[in-house]
Amino acid sequence: MFYNSPAAVVTVGIILPVLDALAVALRFHTRRIQRLPLLTDDWLTIPALILSIGIGATLIAGVHLHALGYPTPTIPGMSMLGSRSALTETNPVITITSQIEWAVQLLSIPAFGLIKLSFLFFCRRLFCVTRKSLSHIVIAVMIVAVAAWAVAFFSAFLFACKGDFAAWWGSLTDFITKCVDTLMLLYAFAISDVITDVIVLLLPLPMIWQLQLPFARKIGISCVFLLGLVAVAASVARLAIVNRNYHDGFDPSLDEDLMITEILWWTMVEVGLGLLATCLPTLRFLFRDLSPDWLLGNMRSVFSFRSASTQNSKSVASTIYITHPNLSTTSHTCIVGVERQKNADNEGFEMRQPKKLYDNRPPPGRILVRSSVVWNKEAGM
Repeated sequence: MFYNSPAAVVTVGIILPVLDALAVALRFHTRRIQRLPLLTDDWLTIPALILSIGIGATLIAGVHLHALGYPTPTIPGMSMLGSRSALTETNPVITITSQIEWAVQLLSIPAFGLIKLSFLFFCRRLFCVTRKSLSHIVIAVMIVAVAAWAVAFFSAFLFACKGDFAAWWGSLTDFITKCVDTLMLLYAFAISDVITDVIVLLLPLPMIWQLQLPFARKIGISCVFLLGLVAVAASVARLAIVNRNYHDGFDPSLDEDLMITEILWWTMVEVGLGLLATCLPTLRFLFRDLSPDWLLGNMRSVFSFRSASTQNSKSVASTIYITHPNLSTTSHTCIVGVERQKNADNEGFEMRQPKKLYDNRPPPGRILVRSSVVWNKEAGM
């Protein structure tokens, strides 16, 4: 497989953490431009980024030590079946491979949890206006469930060998006798990871389609949120490999180091793409002119303009900003069409001529209302 080669391992170990760092930096930059406070969903990306960098560095170190991406070395005098056919034997390379596997597992579990929690807190920031709303209750339940899921599996992997940590990278006899069924544990973790990914990803879609927004904009926002499907695809691929290894069991004819490399490669891909996808809805503000709903809106405006020209009509667009004190809240967003900000105390409205009809953003605490005045030359107006 291409993904268990040294080049593939080093590539994802470098590129994905770099992309994650760029996405997180742009996320904080976007908040500064929007003049929004940094909330829980933003701060959770910092430890998630640190863990992503840690996983990447661990994989690169594994390749450097020939513990990942290379066939399992055999011990002189052992049978040709492989390194683990001798139940009480081991060697330094196998030990390093097992230590790297254990370290990546302990880094990836909190990383997965922080990424899911960041996305859930972002959804709460957008859609939960009151604490009594159904959306707030559903998201709060998911936040608790994901946090408990991450803590439970982290503890399970940390103490899988009942406090004898060296048994994890010792001989096969020590691993079997002193540790729990780690294949079953890894299998359960992979299945639950896919399930929680799907639930978290689909959770905001009903809330988006309940908003009073144009159809094209709902499609565009949904597409931005569904970019997380690439991370779900990575988790499904990792589950497929874990499922194969689980049913094969401790088969001495299989190359252990390459099997571990496959799982860790997909783990890095899932963490990297997951953090990247979590930041994309926020970064939509920076690239709003390239969003699907903006493109569809401009296509409609072109056709509308052509239709108005054939009728020998002209139009002038104006923009009304309305400020109302009831819009005060702790955060605001451009996605739902209303920008809300704390301490929006002034009430009134003003009219301005926008520079671009479809690229005009309301100031914080004001609702954007576009209107147009149409007159016809033939009517003498």
